[in-house]
This record gives sequence, structure tokens and C-alpha cells, in this order.
Amino acid sequence: MNHVMKSTALFKEKAFGPFLCFLVFLLFLFPGPARARESLPKVIVLEFHGMKRGVIQKNLDRLPHFRELILGPLNRQGYIRMKNTRTTIPVASQPAVAAMYTGLYPRRTGVVSTIWFDRRTTAVHTLISYGQQRMNRILSANGARSLFEYAADAGRTSMTAMLMLTNGADWSLRSGAFFWGNASALTALREGRWFPDSRYVDNRTVSALLTGRLLSYDNSLSNVLRHRKTLPDVTVVQLLGTDLYSHFPPAFLRKREASMDEIQGYYARTVLDPLLGRIMEFLKRAGWYDRTVFVLISEHGFIKIRKLVPDALVDRSLSGAFRLPGFSRTRRDSDAVVMIGACTKEVYLKNRATGRWTDPPRLLLDVKPAVDLLLSNPRLRGILNAMVVRKYPGECSEGIAEHGPWWTLEWRTYAESKMMKVDFLRALKPLSHLSSYFQMGPFLARGLTNQYTRDTAPDIKIVNRKGIYFERDFTKYGHHGSFYPEDCYVPFWIAGPGLSRVIKGRYELEEEASTLDLVPTVCGLLGIPEPEGLDGKNRLQGLSEDRGKD
Repeated sequence: MNHVMKSTALFKEKAFGPFLCFLVFLLFLFPGPARARESLPKVIVLEFHGMKRGVIQKNLDRLPHFRELILGPLNRQGYIRMKNTRTTIPVASQPAVAAMYTGLYPRRTGVVSTIWFDRRTTAVHTLISYGQQRMNRILSANGARSLFEYAADAGRTSMTAMLMLTNGADWSLRSGAFFWGNASALTALREGRWFPDSRYVDNRTVSALLTGRLLSYDNSLSNVLRHRKTLPDVTVVQLLGTDLYSHFPPAFLRKREASMDEIQGYYARTVLDPLLGRIMEFLKRAGWYDRTVFVLISEHGFIKIRKLVPDALVDRSLSGAFRLPGFSRTRRDSDAVVMIGACTKEVYLKNRATGRWTDPPRLLLDVKPAVDLLLSNPRLRGILNAMVVRKYPGECSEGIAEHGPWWTLEWRTYAESKMMKVDFLRALKPLSHLSSYFQMGPFLARGLTNQYTRDTAPDIKIVNRKGIYFERDFTKYGHHGSFYPEDCYVPFWIAGPGLSRVIKGRYELEEEASTLDLVPTVCGLLGIPEPEGLDGKNRLQGLSEDRGKD
């Protein structure tokens, strides 16, 4: 009996051995998901907040770490450069960031501006909160999912050093009040102005990313590598210093009236390039640099201020005939609400016949009187470039077609007329007429159409001439938010040694791209199926080595 059992066991062992070898062979021939995933690169998104297009390209010979990252140590490395990348409208930090990391237009994220009025609640919304969670809550309420949530769905890990948008991230390097207080105190000591020091902010952000900081050591790359033996699959590093530095450059640059290209180029050379070198050196020492792809991007550009005008100019123009909020009057009891603005101003009007904010204001009895008051102010006319008027298709009709959400008001023609009702109606043109005011007319028309929701859209939107801004702080040197190319075009590079794992060759893409393309493009780099319903698209699709630039 024992002899029979031994013979059977021996037969099974001899038969199973070749079968096991065959299984191992199949695993090598057809790698499973885990092995396929290991061949994909890690992705680090470096967001240079507020950097305008061309800064990296123009300074590349004086940016040794950027040059090595993009071209390689022997100038043989592949990269992808989207030469004509536009941000979203509005060209403001919070709405542009929310759109960029969700791949959705502002009307879909719910973050429609930096500050906006809600007709249903008569509340004014901003994104400033102690815990910096307001943007996260708005995105969740509107079903707008972040890059980090898409990564988590596919079993990928993520880290973020962003200030406000953290939904879905496995590790978040939040900036606390203590951090920003220190940054502002430095500027107060040096220049007598309470404003965050740009160098301090970016240096501390990179230090926290690499090794951690108080209360967040567990969320650093060092700690993740120590405990998981790998990097997060996608890491977003938001460096805010370019934006801060461009608003308030140092005295020596102001004194020589430096251009915005000079200011941002100087900051890139003296601050950003050394910080990039620290990140690259960390990855090299950890053995991960050759497997990393870097995405270099910004959410908006910058313009040197030519003229500042008081923020209250629009309010004063309307105050004679419209009740505005004040010490003794709430927004609910007002006839008009004017938002704080920079290069644009948003005016919300109540239907004064019904007394309800949720009813569309009457075009001739509510909107026209406001327009007339604005245009009767010579100071406002002197800075005005364009004006658009809100439509309410299907809700009201006053003898003029209301297809689409906006009219362009031919305000110069109207201001020179007798400003009768018929003159006003004739001056209302399709939104496509923005092309007569801006070289980027079609882009702006699409952006405005996709900015607001029904309850958050103003009735009149004023757009200033280039370089002219509404402001309360007249010491600012640079600003953003305009409808001009310097603000709307941003850098968008994909580079690093790990790119060769996905695409080889060099590409200088001329076709229009968008910051909305970031999410689907990063998903493509990570091997994640492109999420459905995004407003952006994967810019890597269709690229092949024979299209590359030598």
C-alpha cells in the first residue's frame, strides 16, 4: 500500500513540474496587470502657478535643471511641448485650478469664479476658509471628480501639495495658517507689506514634499518610499511663488520697470530651477528618476499693470438709481450686487417688478437703465473694452432672439446714439461679435458660455482694456484674469526620462490645447482608461515616433 502511494506521489510530482514551468513561461509571455503596471512611469505634475507661456522656453539655456529634465544630459531625450495651450475662463486661480484638475469647465465644477453671487440664496461665495475645504465640498456637491479620484478608481496612489484641492489624494501636504503666517511676516519685515514671501512658500513646499514638515511627515515622499518602497503613481506639486512674485516683484525690478517676462524669467532662474534640481536629485538618489515623467504646466498667465482704477467705480456709477448692499441694506433687499473684480466686473440685477432675484431682470426696464448709468460715466468708458449682457432663453422674450447665454453689446455705437430702447435692442449682437474686441474672440465666447450656471451668472459683464485693472491695493505691479493672450496662454510640457516608456521622440505640437487636457493626458500616462464626459482630451493619443522632431 505504501509503495503504491509513493509511486502515485512521484508521478504527480513529475507531471506537475513541467506544468509549473509552463505556467511560469506564460506569466512571462503574458504579464499580468501588476507587471504591466510596473512598466509604466510615475508622474509628477509641477504646477508653476501664474507662469505665462514662453518663460521656460526663453530661459532654457540659463535653467540647467529644466534643460536636463527636458532635453536630457546629452540633449537626446524626448519631450512633448504643447505650444498653444490656453487656460479656462475665468483666468483666475481657483476656478482655473478646479477646471484643470477635474477636466471640466467651471459651470460643471461649480467653482465659477473667485467670488460670485448666488441668486437663490443671495449669498456671496468665495473659496477662502480656515480649513481650505470649501473647494473640495463644491466639487463633491457638483459631482466633479478630481485627478486623484480617477487614479484611486484604477488602484493608483496619489499625493498632492496643493492648497485647496485634495479630494481623493492618498497623501496631502496641507498648508496651515502657521505656514502662511510665517510667509507673510517675512514680507512684512522686509518690505512693510503683509503678503506671502514667494521664495519662502516655494522652498517650504518642496521641503515638505521631499521630507515632510510639522504634522505632515507621514505624507512626504521620503516616508512613502520608506514604508511602501515605491513612489505615489501621480504627485501634484503646486508652486505658488511665480504668482506671488509677479504681483509684487522686488524693488530692484520695479525700479527698472521690468517686463513680466523679465520678472518671471528671473524667478525661474533664481528660485524654481534650484528647487527643480532638489527634486531631481532626490529622485536620482532614491533610484526613481529614470522612471518618472514630469508635466510642467500653469493655470494662468500674467500681465504688467498699466493702470489701476478704484474697485468701487462701478458701484458709484449705479448707486444713484439702484439700491446696493451696504451697512443698512442686505443683498436680498438690494436691486443690484457688484462683485469685487480685477480686469472684469460682474453686475447682478434683480427683477424690480417681482422683487425676486430668481426671476430674470427685465431687459429694457432693469438691464438697460444699469447699462445707461455705466456708460454715462466717462471714467468707466475710458477703460472699457467690451461689455456682454446675459440672456435667459425660454424664460423671457422682449422681441429679440435669445438663443445662447450672452449678447455682445456694441456699446460704442449705443453710447453715441440717443440711447433709446430701440437703440439698445439694435446694439445687442451675438456673442461671436467678441471677435471685434479680442483676437481670441471664439475662445472667449466658448469660455463665457461654459463659465456660469443659471443661478451664478451676472447680467452685465464689463471687460477692461489690456493692462487696466480694478483694484483696492494700488501697490500691485502685475495682475491676471484678462481676456488677452498674455493671461490666457500657458506652458504645457511633458518631459523626463520616464517618457520614453510611453512615447519616444520630440514633439512640438502646434494645435490648440487646453489646461482641461491635463486630467485625460495624465490618465493616459498612467495607463488609466480616459474618464467619460470630460471637456478635455488626452493629448498623447495619435502620437507616434515617426511624428517626432529630431
